Amino acid sequence: MKTKSGKDIFPIGIGTWGISGTNVPLYGNEEKEIEALKYSVENGQNHFDCAEMYSGFYADEVVGRAIAGHPRENLFIADKLWKTSVGKGKARATVEKMLKKLGTDYIDLLYIHYPWEDAPWREAIPQIDDLIDAGLVRYFGVSNFTLDQMEEARKIAKHPLAANQMLYNVLNKGEVNQTFLDYCQQNDIALVAYRPVERQEVTRHITLQEIAAVHDATPAQVALAWLLTKGTLPIPKATKKEHIDENLKAIELKMTDEELDQLDEL
Repeated sequence: MKTKSGKDIFPIGIGTWGISGTNVPLYGNEEKEIEALKYSVENGQNHFDCAEMYSGFYADEVVGRAIAGHPRENLFIADKLWKTSVGKGKARATVEKMLKKLGTDYIDLLYIHYPWEDAPWREAIPQIDDLIDAGLVRYFGVSNFTLDQMEEARKIAKHPLAANQMLYNVLNKGEVNQTFLDYCQQNDIALVAYRPVERQEVTRHITLQEIAAVHDATPAQVALAWLLTKGTLPIPKATKKEHIDENLKAIELKMTDEELDQLDEL
């Protein structure tokens, strides 16, 4: 996947879960977060990860304010449909609301947020196909889908499945094994890793501490660098400039095969 201008997606994306609140907007707190988002873009990051359920579209609005005036074609904006928007005839209205909040006329990647048992997620797929045909969406993605569910989604969809967003980090590999990784690679499905840095957990973990010390790095950088070796697109949330700088430096960290094997075994 690339931006509309053909620019590569930056290896580390920008998570927005919790931006100005989680399920309920915390109005008045967004200015510092907008400043942080702008700082991320100024330093090369171009992949924003949003969702309908992140403060009820308010995260989209905050991102829209942060990217205003920036060349849209160089940005890659992902968004996710919640369970209330996957039924027949519902997706387009939700996407139009996203576009209004974001201040743009297309979304690069539209996910189905979860394979709910109590919501007709399969009905969203033909609607996303139509949105792609209409130019309102560029790529189709899923989130939290198993290998079998990805296969089912691909059979329904007219357009290729471009991404699956999963909970995946160096201390939490339960849902993503090597078979899962191989399937994604073989089918050109980008694996986007959410919660890529369990910051409190990784900072206390002795193995990550030891590897970080050898490389004059931080445990969080080790966690991100490990994900990059797996070919994933991690999307950490960072609203402090020091955390953004820390995340970006993870790209420069090169670990030995022995160190990577240690991390694989955690």
